[in-house]
Amino acid sequence: MIFSFLCFTLFLMMVLSVYFIVPVKLRYGWLLLASYVFCLTYGRQSFYILLCSTVVSYLFGLLLDKVKCLYPERKKTLVCLWCGIIFCVIPLLFGKIKQSSLFVSIGTSFYLLQQIGYLTDIYKGKSQAERNLIHYALFVAFFPKLVSGPIERSGNFLKQINDVHLKTFCYEEARSGFQLMLWGYFQKVIIADSLAVYVTNVYDHWEGYAGGTIGLASIVYAFQLYADFEGYTNIALGAAQTLGIHLRGNFKQPYLSDSIREFWKRWHISFSSWLKDYIYIPLGGSKKGTIRHYTNLIITFLISGLWHGSGLNFVAWGMLHGAFQVAENICLKFREKLKVKALENKSVWKNLIKRIAVFILVDFAWIFFRASGLKTAMKMVYKICFDFSISKIGGDLAFSLHLTVIQILMGALGIALLLAVDLMHEKNVSVRRMVDEKPIIVRWICYLSIVLILSLAGMARWGGEASNFIYMQF
Repeated sequence: MIFSFLCFTLFLMMVLSVYFIVPVKLRYGWLLLASYVFCLTYGRQSFYILLCSTVVSYLFGLLLDKVKCLYPERKKTLVCLWCGIIFCVIPLLFGKIKQSSLFVSIGTSFYLLQQIGYLTDIYKGKSQAERNLIHYALFVAFFPKLVSGPIERSGNFLKQINDVHLKTFCYEEARSGFQLMLWGYFQKVIIADSLAVYVTNVYDHWEGYAGGTIGLASIVYAFQLYADFEGYTNIALGAAQTLGIHLRGNFKQPYLSDSIREFWKRWHISFSSWLKDYIYIPLGGSKKGTIRHYTNLIITFLISGLWHGSGLNFVAWGMLHGAFQVAENICLKFREKLKVKALENKSVWKNLIKRIAVFILVDFAWIFFRASGLKTAMKMVYKICFDFSISKIGGDLAFSLHLTVIQILMGALGIALLLAVDLMHEKNVSVRRMVDEKPIIVRWICYLSIVLILSLAGMARWGGEASNFIYMQF
């Protein structure tokens, strides 16, 4: 797994050592070569699909520009756009929905959305086709974001690599990037992987556990998924920053949201904003009446579920979030009609209750996301509702799951640390800025301590085998 701590860090150091030495004209060619080597570590098939989709979408981008100039009428340009989108989507359809091994490739779901967005932006006149094939290929294949995003916009990325100021080494950028990477690996290796021991055991053998144990595992999974996915995102953002490139963020304290709508503005931001701009708004958004508005919400979240997988459990997960959004809109309109001032009061306790309620709804939906199938998810929910026993949780932790006190404490402290950091960020308190203000000796003691902990944890596996990042499967 090249995204593991030691392998990826060594790979990045090699890329950096050459990147700022070679002539400026060769740097993005070097980055593209490094990205293709990175892709090849996941198999030649992944590389061939990446290469083919890059060439096809690049040519369709040029064709769209040409058609727009020659034929101002919208219809012919739209046909060209749809042809390009269909060619882009073919690997995704056969790999995910048709389950064809011929089209199974790492990162396909992420970079294909980038290509669709790129072609759509050209069609809408928001950007022009990129003439430089190396620059465009790097936009698609840039190795920090290749495996699991963030889903980058062409305007943001291509503008940066054409900026001469980003072609010189910046110590502050590199230091900040490595700090972010260390935190990302800490989230993954120390927090997410330690929580995975409990979650995996319960979800794989749920029939033998009481509802309370399953319910606790579902809560723990919410934080495991968050630490795992945000950990990956922070590694990707940090690695890109060391190279002077800033990628879009993916998370903004999502479990502190006080509504489902706000949750989706804070969770997997690059994907949720992509759905909004390229699915929800083109469908009509909220501009064509209430029924159409609610239908558009359901369709958007149904597509979100299908993007994650073709199983009925993912469809149910997407539909649940669509239903939550519809219900939230109905309640908001009802409250506005009644003009209930008590509900508008933003006291600390009412905000806390709202945040807990949103977390419960989101966590309920995560059961369908994590379960092996729809029937399994339904049975687990039934157990949580009708076979709930707090007294059995302790016995399951100690005897059935064979968890030690250290493992339980590590999991609890990991969750507490995630919440503490998010609360600080919510108050605009930067942890990295606090570290930067410390004397250099203190800073390096912190860095080396985290590196040592990560290395030891990687060898010990914290009670289990090393795991891939969860979103690599999507």
